[in-house]
Amino acid sequence: MNKNILFVDDEENILASYKRTLRKDFNIFTALGGYEGLEIIKSQKTFAVVVSDMQMPKMKGSDFLAHVKKSSPNSTRIMLTGYANIDNAIDAVNHGSIFRFLTKPCSTEVLTNTLNEAIRQYQLITAEKILLEKTLKNSINVLTSILGMTNPSAFGRANRVKRYVSQIGQLLGLKEIWKLDMAAMLSQIGFVTLPPYILEKVYNQEILSKKEQEMLAGHPAIGGELIQQIPRLEDVAQIIRLQDSNFVDHSIKNLSSQNEKFIALGAQILKVVLGFDEMIFRGISKQAAMAMLKRDKTKYNPRIVDLLEHVQISEKERMMKNLPLPHLKPTMLTNQNIMSKNGKMLVSIDTELTGPLIQRLKAYDKSVGVVQPIKIFV
Repeated sequence: MNKNILFVDDEENILASYKRTLRKDFNIFTALGGYEGLEIIKSQKTFAVVVSDMQMPKMKGSDFLAHVKKSSPNSTRIMLTGYANIDNAIDAVNHGSIFRFLTKPCSTEVLTNTLNEAIRQYQLITAEKILLEKTLKNSINVLTSILGMTNPSAFGRANRVKRYVSQIGQLLGLKEIWKLDMAAMLSQIGFVTLPPYILEKVYNQEILSKKEQEMLAGHPAIGGELIQQIPRLEDVAQIIRLQDSNFVDHSIKNLSSQNEKFIALGAQILKVVLGFDEMIFRGISKQAAMAMLKRDKTKYNPRIVDLLEHVQISEKERMMKNLPLPHLKPTMLTNQNIMSKNGKMLVSIDTELTGPLIQRLKAYDKSVGVVQPIKIFV
């Protein structure tokens, strides 16, 4: 259990008293002022709790805790001050998002109990993060692996799109980019209910029947409905559902909440990247594809199109090799469509290989056969 506590104050004798009275129960660290505290957070261990005095020279406690919120967001933040007034409390809560506001003098018993509660709060936050990063991510990997097995073209497209979407989100400075990444990876999940040949016909610019057009138009809604069932992925589901929507002037200013703005912008990013990917996959040059996206200002958000032009998916550090199937490893990138010996496409070009995909190829090789060697970026 993480019991690292950082106390920040401008009086050395007070910091010394914290060490003396609390060291048996906690791992106590101290800093003389806000700037020293930030340096310790940057260079030392992860702190479960950060406790700061309010009135300090050079940097007041509310400003310090606001910086802590950015640099160590999982740490529970506590304000401890001898100046108990409503203005101090409001300032601390608004800027530092504090967990508790305590006044001096504070008894050892009260301070100990508060620190234990703060540590439990830290454990809740970090446990939730682990759940999100491991359990949820593994669930998504299972879904995308299923997509790769049932519809290699759709999986390959989602794989390519994710690399662009993630970088655009970073350029825009968006928070919770993991939602954009998941929306990109799952954007084609609706294709699991459609015949694989439909996406092939789209890429080859073949004419779709009326029924096929309706099926294609319905895949975002199907995908959104599937993902909607997974807790914590409601926003991701909504981005997937809106990926092909028309946003008129692309403005998000009139939307009422930050969450609605994030979803709308995420869907617009996805729409631009999917349109670009379709053109590139059809053999259109990047320059020509960008010109077409810029020309259709009503369909594609011009701001996102401009950012896409500066996104580079570089493979300079990768080496192209022709490898037999047993030598394939996860994270390798395909440089060709991987085909079975009876002419069926198993994995599309420009797809990052995963463990389940490789296992599927090996199983297919035993029954039907896989064309080898395979062109791969290593």
